[in-house]
Amino acid sequence: MTTTRQPKQTYAQIIVNHMLAGQSISTYQAYDLYNITCLSQRISDLRSEGVAIQSRMTKQNGKRFMLYWIEQPANTTDSEVN
Repeated sequence: MTTTRQPKQTYAQIIVNHMLAGQSISTYQAYDLYNITCLSQRISDLRSEGVAIQSRMTKQNGKRFMLYWIEQPANTTDSEVN
């Protein structure tokens, strides 16, 4: 019996897939969901590869942190394409 192993995703792939699913991510969420402790470095790596990642400083419960996301293109209908 032979089994094929799926290649393990890199942290950068995990992060970009999370954001492409329409979700934002913070350092706390990256650690809580994926055990990623170096989110800002992975964001920097992705940006240097040309991924257009948006970010803003936010404050919640008296704590400030960066929130990252990828803008999703607006859905167009067939009538808008013409």
